[in-house]
Amino acid sequence: MNFCNKFFPLLLLFAFNISADELTINISGQTKEGVLSLAIYDNAEAYNYSVKGEKRSEEGVFSGIESFIELKEIHEFVIDLPEGVYAIALFVDANKNLKIDKNFLGIPKEQFGFSNNAMGKLSAPSFEQAKFEVRGDTLQNIKLK
Repeated sequence: MNFCNKFFPLLLLFAFNISADELTINISGQTKEGVLSLAIYDNAEAYNYSVKGEKRSEEGVFSGIESFIELKEIHEFVIDLPEGVYAIALFVDANKNLKIDKNFLGIPKEQFGFSNNAMGKLSAPSFEQAKFEVRGDTLQNIKLK
């Protein structure tokens, strides 16, 4: 028996086990068109640094979307992800200045949302509040605030 005949079935087994699961994200409640900036984090440190800090960072973002979205009742996005634990943070940049604008009290003036529709107390929710598990096809319905 040659090398290929011996290991080919094993290679096929590994090839079919490497797959991604689908995460469907439905975003609703939009009141203004703008640039959707959506980040999917796979670790708490990167998430907390980005959403609790003054400046958003792409460092630690596992996957994301940055796309202009017109005013619409529901936007659906489908992303392939490996099984794991994630958290989503997003906002709609209505004036296209690449940041979430806030008033003098630090309250966002542009729409935003988090996975699980999590809300923090006077700040963004923690990774623990926003985290969800992707195992098989997964759905996150996020209502913009």
